[in-house]
Amino acid sequence: MSHDHDSQKKYEIAIHALLPLVTMLFIQMLLNYTTAPANMIFISPYLLAFLVAVVISIFVLWKGQICPGQAGRLLFVFKFFLIFAVGNLAYSLAFTPKHIPMVMVSIAAILISLIYWNISNTERLANAVAYGCFAICGLAIVQYLVIYWVEIPSLFNGIRANNFAQLLLGILLAGWYLMLAKSRLDGFFKLLVQLALLMLILNYVWVAFVLYQQLQMMPEMPLVPYLIYFGIQFVIFTILAWLLLGKGDKQIKNPLGWSAALVLAMLYPFTNI
Repeated sequence: MSHDHDSQKKYEIAIHALLPLVTMLFIQMLLNYTTAPANMIFISPYLLAFLVAVVISIFVLWKGQICPGQAGRLLFVFKFFLIFAVGNLAYSLAFTPKHIPMVMVSIAAILISLIYWNISNTERLANAVAYGCFAICGLAIVQYLVIYWVEIPSLFNGIRANNFAQLLLGILLAGWYLMLAKSRLDGFFKLLVQLALLMLILNYVWVAFVLYQQLQMMPEMPLVPYLIYFGIQFVIFTILAWLLLGKGDKQIKNPLGWSAALVLAMLYPFTNI
C-alpha cells in the first residue's frame, strides 16, 4: 500500500512538473501561428527564462544545503526541463522557416537538461560539472542576446525580447520547481522572491521606456495591451510581497502564491500582439 501511495504521489508531482513547460510551449506555438507574419523567423519568447531557471537549479544542486532525499526530489522535477528544451527545438525545426538563428541555443538547452539525468542524489554536484553547466548556459544566453539585439534589431524587441520579463519568469520558474520538490531552503526562497521583485521593478521601468519610444513613432498605437500588462505586473508584485512579508515559515513557499505569480508571468508575450 505504501508503494502504491508513493507511486501515485510521484505521478501527481510529474503531472504538475509538466504543466508550466507544456503551457509555455503551447503559448509560443499559438502566438507564432496566430500572430506572426508568414515566413517570419521564430524565436522562443521563453528560451532566456528557461536558461535562467536552469542556472538557478544547477546552483541549488551545487551549493544548496540539501540531503539526499531533497536532492532526489529536486532531480526528479528538474528532469522535466528536457520536455521544453526538446519541444522548442522540434517545433523550430518542423514548423518554422528553415533559417533558425537560435538552433545552437536550443541545442545547448537540451544538453544542459540532460545533465539532470546523469546526476546522483547521493553526491554533491562536482565543481567541474557545475562550471561546465554555467559556461554552456552563459554562452547560450550571450548568443540569445546578440541575436535579438544585434543581428535582428527591431523596435518591437523591447517587448518581444523583454529581458527583464524573462528574467522574472526564469526566477519564478525555478522557485516554483523548488516549491514543488518541497525544498527546505527557506532562505533561498526569500532571496528568489527579492530578486523577482527587483526584476519586476526594472521591468516596469523598461516597459515604460519602450512604450514612450513607440508612442513617439506611432502616436496612434493602442495602449490597452500595455495597461493590462501593467495591471498584471502589479498583481505579481502584490503576490510576491505577500509571500515575502507573510507571517510563518510556510508563507514563503505557499503553492498558490507561486503558481499564480508563475502563470501571470508567462503571459508577457501577449503584450506584443
